[in-house]
Amino acid sequence: MSNRTTPADAARYEAIRQIGCLACRKRGLDSPAEVHHLNLGGHAGMKRRGNEFTIGLCAHHHRDDPGPSSRRTMEQIYGPSLAGASKRFRAEFGSDAELLALQNELIGDC
Repeated sequence: MSNRTTPADAARYEAIRQIGCLACRKRGLDSPAEVHHLNLGGHAGMKRRGNEFTIGLCAHHHRDDPGPSSRRTMEQIYGPSLAGASKRFRAEFGSDAELLALQNELIGDC
């Protein structure tokens, strides 16, 4: 697996950004997305699975970034973040496999 971004990777990342955050989408909200690379074992710090194993998450859901709001307010509105509460995030929004399947379906609809 190469760390190089191919034209196919770039196209995937652009589609992910256009679709927006999957977790927000599941709550009926629309938020810009950052590209999140899924890891082996689903734990931070583990090896990335590859560029095709990517999903879109907003800054809150991806990095637990509350922006100008408090974390408590963000969680009340947007739900748990993957970085701050991964078990609760997956319980509400789905497993890595479920989110990846949804992302791939939405990219296919673009």
